[in-house]
Amino acid sequence: LAQAQVVVAPHGSGLTNTVFCSPGTKVIEIFSPNYVYHCYWLLSNLVGLEYYYLLGETLPGYILHQLIYPNSRIEDIFVNLDELSKIMKFAGVV
Repeated sequence: LAQAQVVVAPHGSGLTNTVFCSPGTKVIEIFSPNYVYHCYWLLSNLVGLEYYYLLGETLPGYILHQLIYPNSRIEDIFVNLDELSKIMKFAGVV
């Protein structure tokens, strides 16, 4: 990751490796709409990265969704690609 200019990833332990990114690297973290934890925002700020985030979407049938994924930390994340594109443009990635 030391040579990366942009990192786009779902929230998870893999983002810990952004500590090796060069200052100014852009990080776009994708969250479940039901679980947001700010630890990688803090890490990004400590090492001088440009941090952005995107909330995934909840699909219709949320009650059934809760039965399938009782722990929101392990649920699938549905990403609206138009919203991701907007954030990438805002960040100056595209």
